[in-house]
Amino acid sequence: MNLRLVLAAMIASPCVAPQASATPLLDPPASCARQFDPATPLRARVGEPSSEVLAAYRGSGATGVGPHRLSDVEWQQVDAAIAALPQRHRDILRRHLRRISFIEASTGAGNALTSRVEAACGEALFDLTLRAGLFRETLSDFLTTKEAGLFQGDGSGTTVRIEAGKMPAVPYILLHESTHIVDGVLGLATRDAFREGVWAKEGGRALAPGLAANPVGSIAWRGGARRPIGEAAALYGGLRQTPFTSLYGSVAPGEDLAELVAWQQLASRWKVRPAIVVRGADAKVRLRYRPLATPAVRARMRRVAVLLGTAS
Repeated sequence: MNLRLVLAAMIASPCVAPQASATPLLDPPASCARQFDPATPLRARVGEPSSEVLAAYRGSGATGVGPHRLSDVEWQQVDAAIAALPQRHRDILRRHLRRISFIEASTGAGNALTSRVEAACGEALFDLTLRAGLFRETLSDFLTTKEAGLFQGDGSGTTVRIEAGKMPAVPYILLHESTHIVDGVLGLATRDAFREGVWAKEGGRALAPGLAANPVGSIAWRGGARRPIGEAAALYGGLRQTPFTSLYGSVAPGEDLAELVAWQQLASRWKVRPAIVVRGADAKVRLRYRPLATPAVRARMRRVAVLLGTAS
């Protein structure tokens, strides 16, 4: 994968874009002798981002790029986020996560990057890089800002907000990105049991025939144009007819999996059930939708839980 294309996609979206979710190779192969000890605590793997990651951010046009040193308060968020990861995630990260880094970068730069580091012995290793500004964001603000990238102003006065309480954004981001590593090791998003009825049988990002005509298939994250924000209620009405937890989950199978796992953990671990709220110019609610209340979404979450528990 071309690194410049990866970074263009990463910076264009508030989270890793579908082209980058396949964990781009940013670092040269690491020798087996340089690999970490799997017994090293995940907390101890926090370190400065690699020179390749820093160069990638700078090359994308981001400013103020540099390593970020965690404060005591930020360490508390990191510790809580690691402790909240599912046991299967932690087991896989212990064997395959080389480094967690935090980077200073201008607002609008990519929020997170999962990069694959090929080792000479063939072992799959990964680095996680998160934008340090996430420490200052709630999950509600993060998701709302990300969603805004799908729309353009049209004078209608319509607003879209994702309500997820005061929970910090970092635990969600770490869970979402670590699921990409779990997927990279187990290959869950390519399995028929996961794709059936949602993604086309021939593979790739094409939606299954039953979803192809749904408005989610032409959102900006899937290559479509940004929609007038006055059409937001209709778009989320379309999302309600799908098994996706979020519009971001519809962009690629890997993002679908990461969102399903992240939202399920939001509910079970953090007791947070996000709601999508569309209001008109008069501030009256035009649509309020809780994806986790949808039978189709809950059924897929159960399927993913089975896959996570049985895959090897």
